[in-house]
Amino acid sequence: MPARALPLHFEALRADPAMPLSGRTAELLHKDLQRWTRRYVRPLARLVSLTAVWAIVTLKRVLPFQFSSHSLLDWLSVRFLRHCVSREGGELLLRHFIVETALIRFVARNSGLPDVPEPALMPTTFTGLLGHSVIQHDINMYRLIIDAGEKLRASGGFRCDRRTSPDFSMLDVPVITPDEKYFRLINLDLGTALYFMNIPFALFTTEDVYEQAVNSFQLDESLLAHLADITGDGAFRAWGTHQSLAWLEINGDVPRALFLHAVVHEYAHTHLCRLARQS
Repeated sequence: MPARALPLHFEALRADPAMPLSGRTAELLHKDLQRWTRRYVRPLARLVSLTAVWAIVTLKRVLPFQFSSHSLLDWLSVRFLRHCVSREGGELLLRHFIVETALIRFVARNSGLPDVPEPALMPTTFTGLLGHSVIQHDINMYRLIIDAGEKLRASGGFRCDRRTSPDFSMLDVPVITPDEKYFRLINLDLGTALYFMNIPFALFTTEDVYEQAVNSFQLDESLLAHLADITGDGAFRAWGTHQSLAWLEINGDVPRALFLHAVVHEYAHTHLCRLARQS
């Protein structure tokens, strides 16, 4: 066999069908992971971020009051994304909001349960993240799991029925334009950017809201189970990370967990699109 150029992990990321990524997502990750900031800035950003968030959470537990400003959080987040994050990183972040909404809609529409609401959060520019969208997209996931769970329990069931012809019409991802007209001071890769963004997120939300947001990743287990039940395809369960809301934690490596959470959603979305083409 001909020799392959190093490093092989970039090639494996794009080629491995067992961990499915859409062509666009693989291309964005391939470019974003090759940025110099991943190797030289991310280690420092991780240290600063984890230390700062630990101090913020500790301070909020000691103080007799909680403080927050979701509007200021929105303002800072949008400006940071416009001026400090690479185009690829920005598009990957916006994709996550859209892909998660698509997955929630798929379950809501194909669950066979009455009146499960479908979210409308589909930001294609950073301006679309205003209006507390960062917090709202976590709430949307909680609402799906709670609404579907309550209706299943009320009907005496414990899982969604398999659909012979699921509705895949909500899976299209619109064109994303991550505010290219703005001058970027630095092009941070997404993983590095998330470490910096987690600091104001912890600072400008109450401890309860922060805890709710960072533990929403654990709902992926339930989401993937619903997708497996509806489609009859057990591959979705394989991407779970065996987490549970029975164990709440806010002092872990939240940016890393968020990044992997977004990748798992990309796997699920890409696999649903495969099933849609086969049907």
